Amino acid sequence: MRFAAFSIIGTATLMPLLVLPAMIGVLVDNAGMSEQWAGWSASANFLASAIVGMLIALRVHHLNLRELSIWALSIAIVADLASGLTAGSTMIFFAARIVAGVMLGAAYVAVVSSFARYDGFERGFGLYVTLQFTVSGLGLYVVPVYADQMGAMGLFGGFAVLDLLALGFARFLPSAKADDKVHDKAGHDGKAESPNELKILLGLSAIMAILGFAAFEAANNAQFTYIERFGVFLGVSDQRIGFSLLIASLIGIPGAFSIVVIGQRLGTLGPLVFGITIAMLGVATLLFANSYVAYFIGSCCMGFSWAFCLPFIQSFLATIDRKGSAIAAGTSLSTLGSAIGPGLAAVVVADSAYGNVFMLSIGLFVVTLLLFIVAAKSKRKIV
Repeated sequence: MRFAAFSIIGTATLMPLLVLPAMIGVLVDNAGMSEQWAGWSASANFLASAIVGMLIALRVHHLNLRELSIWALSIAIVADLASGLTAGSTMIFFAARIVAGVMLGAAYVAVVSSFARYDGFERGFGLYVTLQFTVSGLGLYVVPVYADQMGAMGLFGGFAVLDLLALGFARFLPSAKADDKVHDKAGHDGKAESPNELKILLGLSAIMAILGFAAFEAANNAQFTYIERFGVFLGVSDQRIGFSLLIASLIGIPGAFSIVVIGQRLGTLGPLVFGITIAMLGVATLLFANSYVAYFIGSCCMGFSWAFCLPFIQSFLATIDRKGSAIAAGTSLSTLGSAIGPGLAAVVVADSAYGNVFMLSIGLFVVTLLLFIVAAKSKRKIV
């Protein structure tokens, strides 16, 4: 029940990202906002989340995560409601999204740090990512279909309702500071002594894994930004493109759930090598695609590998610090990677050169793999 509660809270805090394309559509079509301002408001929201997440990572051992999430989610409810009411007033809306980003970022870091403090966290992360991909798929279908009826107020009011739901589950988060207590395999509490957050985060293993997480998200988001446009470029119909992306999203669900079955019996590096290899094969298929079948296969490989790798990356970071500083910093920096990837893709895609985007993604996946290999070797030396 604990990990299910964590997954619900974490998914609620990520809703603006999980339904990002649909949210932008609502702001442009139903709130009269320009595409540029809609995009910038989303970027400001995610940047605020990333910054506050990194700051919390430096003090996560000393924080009461339950109390932090309760305060953050309470304020996020108000900020999301304010976003719906002020969507036509650009600057006020912009400010409301920054406040929402700070609060949701704080609650998100509190949740991912909480996973690391309990045994079986790898299965918890698997459940978490499975729920993310399920909710994202449903949201990306429901929001565009009912956008005219719900409008901006309906969308952000829905976010506020999910914040309220998350607030109801916040009681499951740990209330003890990590410096005071940890949970052993029997579920007992005991005194915990370990290096401070900064010392852990400056370790080679933590630095490489955190950078690897950012590179992984940059690689995925770079190709994801233009994968729909690439389908149009190939002459694939809108219906087939939509079907391919839907199946690619759904196939991510068993990908994410794989860790629940596998656990850590195979470690984390081996499955990561497998998952990233699948990703590179998928991008290579897109790179040389000249038919719908190749487009479909490449898209499905990407959907599976993305969801498959995420819980293993999160578990790797959790093993570096069971009190949550590494996973807190890693998830925060990965948000920046998610923002950087589309920017890099935009630089290289001039004149519909989608092959350049796929080469960029392959290069970033290679960097990801090398970073995690170094991180794994340095972690073994420490142990």
